[in-house]
Amino acid sequence: MRPDARRIATGVAALVAVVLPAFLSDVDLAVLFGVAVTAIAALGLDVLVARAGELSLAHAAFLGVGAFTAINIGGRGAPWPLAVLGAIAMTALAATIVGLPSLRIRGLQVAIATLAFQDVAEKYLFNREDITAGDKVLDRPSLLETDTRLWYLALVSLVAVLAVRSRIAATRTGRSFAAVRDLQGRARAFGVEPGRTKLLAYAISGAVVGLAGALLATREGTIGTAIDPFKLLESLQLVAIAVVGGAGSAAGIIAAAFLFKGLPQLTGGDQLRDLMPIASAALLVAAVVLQPNGVGGVLDKLVPQRRRRTTEAPVDVDLADVPRPLSRRLPVPALLRAEDVSVVYGGVRALDGVTLEVRRGEIIGLIGANGAGKSTFFNAVSGLAPTTGSIRFRDVELIGLPATRRTELGLARTFQDMGLLRAETVERNVLLTQTWLSGERAMRKRVAAALDLFGLADLADERLGDLPYGTMRLVEIAGAVAAGPDLLLLDEATAGLGPDESQDLADRFLLLREELGLTLVVIEHHVPVIARVCDFVYCLEAGAVIAEGEPADVTAQPRVVESFLGTAP
Repeated sequence: MRPDARRIATGVAALVAVVLPAFLSDVDLAVLFGVAVTAIAALGLDVLVARAGELSLAHAAFLGVGAFTAINIGGRGAPWPLAVLGAIAMTALAATIVGLPSLRIRGLQVAIATLAFQDVAEKYLFNREDITAGDKVLDRPSLLETDTRLWYLALVSLVAVLAVRSRIAATRTGRSFAAVRDLQGRARAFGVEPGRTKLLAYAISGAVVGLAGALLATREGTIGTAIDPFKLLESLQLVAIAVVGGAGSAAGIIAAAFLFKGLPQLTGGDQLRDLMPIASAALLVAAVVLQPNGVGGVLDKLVPQRRRRTTEAPVDVDLADVPRPLSRRLPVPALLRAEDVSVVYGGVRALDGVTLEVRRGEIIGLIGANGAGKSTFFNAVSGLAPTTGSIRFRDVELIGLPATRRTELGLARTFQDMGLLRAETVERNVLLTQTWLSGERAMRKRVAAALDLFGLADLADERLGDLPYGTMRLVEIAGAVAAGPDLLLLDEATAGLGPDESQDLADRFLLLREELGLTLVVIEHHVPVIARVCDFVYCLEAGAVIAEGEPADVTAQPRVVESFLGTAP
């Protein structure tokens, strides 16, 4: 198979990096070593910025934590590898602690919290001899005595970070980060706990920056209170490198690190270095205004990546054959029973004493005007709303259980306004809903089967936002089905579809029950769909059930006609 342009470009870049020491002086090699360390630190920041949607203004301080920890450990006689591991672990811990406020606050407030740590570290911690270990020296191992070998160490470390970063992006950890970044309010419905996921992102980011700090300490041997690499300006520059490089683009970030840290020292001397803060600000503004995807976006246009299937091919599998059966068919009187369920937001009672029952194998309809409480009931069942009363699913009380635990019990749902990522591929979106499952191979097998079931296999690598709206709805339902639920909650799945498309989707609802044995609760406004698929219907008004029964009987009641259809009897 002919390699694509990106592989060729990567191979050429790797070859150049390997042979560079033969053509550069020790001074120039030291500059490039600094570029590699900066790139590693910026890639660590990118874990937060691009993956988890968090902004840190303390990564220069984390760099200092890594450097000073390595000197403290290695300078007291510990082996060099132990000093590096200690630096990684300590910085990961520090970043996790600094990330704790993100459990309660978001956005700019989190950035301010990290800025507070940067200020404390810079003005207090790094000015103490017992912390900086100014009287200690971290001796290099004999294998790293020359600058050339030190360069290769930095290069190997950079490759390792890139490999870890790539692995994170391709696994459920990366999908968890994406869910928290773009769908935080709904992440729990996919089995993702936002708080734990954010702290994991901080820990990974800190570990990467700790490695960069250990590399810096290895080269310098001792730093003392010379804290220039760890000041706020350096934190801001790391943010600039991540933005100018293109958040999420490894090649762009490495190129931006060279642009900010290497180019001024290799070509322009002191004059260009003095102008670099102004140039950095100009580049940052240009990236935000003219090229939001940064250097990485430019590189993607120059060196496009050939699209390839990420699912296993060929795929010949039935959903019933994959791990965790889709229907356990437990002998319970009702699969779901809600009794006196209420949801209050402030002084607004969104649900008021709702009682209803869903038996295994039924398709239940929830109807009512906008604002009647239908989606609120789904939120109550899936753990996304403050709820009182009782909701028993498979004879397990759900009230008090976290949303992630409810997903594990066999609940899956869709959202009224499309709870997926339009910038991601079809396959990645369906994988996103499987985050709570273990085993990447089994997970991908389920996803392939679900895509095949809905006729979406050929669209697996297509960007979701490029597809018709009706197809996007199918992708969302396929993701919910791939999770292997007993009970599937579909929130206005036919919204925005024409009559023919709605009827086709209704046929799929029946197929899900007949072929997979699923139980469905559907929120629906199309009366023909309700009449076609539902066994039993509940009508809500102002958060309360005003009618229940077979579809024809309920939709004929005068109060339902007036409330749901908006016409007087």
